[in-house]
Amino acid sequence: MGDLYQSYKVMENNEGQAVQTIPSYEVAEMMETRHSKVIRMVEGDEDRAGIIPTLRKAQMGVSKYFIESTYKVEGNNKTYKCYECTKLGCDMLANKMTGEKGILFTAKYVERFNEMVENPLENASKELQAIFMIDRKQQVIKSRVGAIEEKMTVDYELAENLRTAVNTRAVHLLEGKHSEAYKKLSKKLFSELYRDIKGAFKVNSYKNISLKNYDKALNYIEKWKPNLMLQYAIQGANGQVKIDEMECITNE
Repeated sequence: MGDLYQSYKVMENNEGQAVQTIPSYEVAEMMETRHSKVIRMVEGDEDRAGIIPTLRKAQMGVSKYFIESTYKVEGNNKTYKCYECTKLGCDMLANKMTGEKGILFTAKYVERFNEMVENPLENASKELQAIFMIDRKQQVIKSRVGAIEEKMTVDYELAENLRTAVNTRAVHLLEGKHSEAYKKLSKKLFSELYRDIKGAFKVNSYKNISLKNYDKALNYIEKWKPNLMLQYAIQGANGQVKIDEMECITNE
């Protein structure tokens, strides 16, 4: 039966995800008992409540623990029923055992699952190996693309767009290029805005903002506000001009 062992069983009821399992006949060998006894532990009988009926009664997902399957023995064309046992399923079975046998069974299935983690494709079918290879390549590509995106900074055109956005925001906050606040406080406001951009995106210049953060940077600039002291200073500078203008009109 050892040659029939498969490291992975594709669960049809779990979006085709591959999970590590041990077939119940191998579990029986680990327990040093008959396969029929393991089946009874899983399904139950007239004298005892099985694990699966108990899980179903509690409306818990059985496929997380056991997946019904079949197997054949060499030299025999008959098909026999078995269950693919996940690690959680093996935990369930181990909980039904006590003493030395329970300890030894736990040690055996834990070792087996650890072996699968170290070399998960050793006994998988060619189809499943192909699926894993494609998935692995996709993960590598995704990782490389992510690393490239992380390193790529905005080009000259996008950097100019950011600079323009900064100028537009600054002029708006200072109430125009010809305002008194622009004449007196523009240098301070620009300095604060550029400093906050560098701090928010952890760069030494807005030109080094990563490409993937370009849109976030634009949004940040459009919503940016100076500190309260500078806001009051802007209002004060422009407000004083308006007062002076009104006094001039009154005097006339």
